[in-house]
Amino acid sequence: MSEAETSGSTRRHFSAVALGSAVAARGAAPERFVKGICFGIFPSRMPFAERCRAAKNAGFDAIEFPMAGELGPDVSRDAIQRIGEAARSARVGIASLWVSPLAATPVNSPDAEVRKQGCAVIAKAVEFARLLDCSALLVVPGRVGDGAKFEIGYETTWKLVSEELKKVVPIAESGKVLLTLENVSNRFLVSPLEMRAFIDQFGSPWVQSHFDTGNVMYFGYPQDWIATLGSRIRRVHVKNRKATPQAEAQHPSQLLEGDVDWKAVMAALIRAGYRGPLSPEIGHDPDDSGQLSAISKALDQILGMA
Repeated sequence: MSEAETSGSTRRHFSAVALGSAVAARGAAPERFVKGICFGIFPSRMPFAERCRAAKNAGFDAIEFPMAGELGPDVSRDAIQRIGEAARSARVGIASLWVSPLAATPVNSPDAEVRKQGCAVIAKAVEFARLLDCSALLVVPGRVGDGAKFEIGYETTWKLVSEELKKVVPIAESGKVLLTLENVSNRFLVSPLEMRAFIDQFGSPWVQSHFDTGNVMYFGYPQDWIATLGSRIRRVHVKNRKATPQAEAQHPSQLLEGDVDWKAVMAALIRAGYRGPLSPEIGHDPDDSGQLSAISKALDQILGMA
């Protein structure tokens, strides 16, 4: 199902084609892709509205925000709408809203009340997304453990997350907002076959994938994941990594460093029929005043490999 088919409102529909055309007009990327950026590249105290303007000035047409800070769960509707208006004024689309509070209320918790709170957070995020003209939520589908610390069993996590997400799929469908599951360092869904099977069990066009190129490098290859997930991919995080954590720790990779084969990744995205944002997820470097511009130029080079 295309983005246009899954949207019930022209105003709220994140128009990847329209934004892509704006990028193509600058000669920076094929029309099918949108230059996005994640919120973390900006100083933590920078207002969200200012981040939208800075993103646009640096050549980005979309931005991803967390459900935190100015968009925290208890923020008023008026405040959320003002951020949405600021994004529209800057001519920047909000590519996705991260359901960040799930870290504290995971839907794989053994506590039923915590799982209930997690579902409530997702429902609230759908409401926020509607106010922001955002058509996708980034959802982390549970956590088996953190580093060396084992927390909740793999099979239990699969069962509980499946049960809880089924409760919020109708809410997502009603709001015309995608639930996009990201592959992260959560020791869960660690192969493309598992991620595909997990998504497919819902039988719903409202449960899809938010794919991160760098997060799979220690145990797979992004082009292979893309080939396996195919049209399920609805958002993409652009990140580079070396093939081993030891090598990455010695020298953290910039976008054009590391072992990600960008040419193969871009070819795989085209074969998968992907259209939409590609958003670098990189932390802010206070000592590099030209960081945002450099990332924009590096992303242009990656997009140019398509």
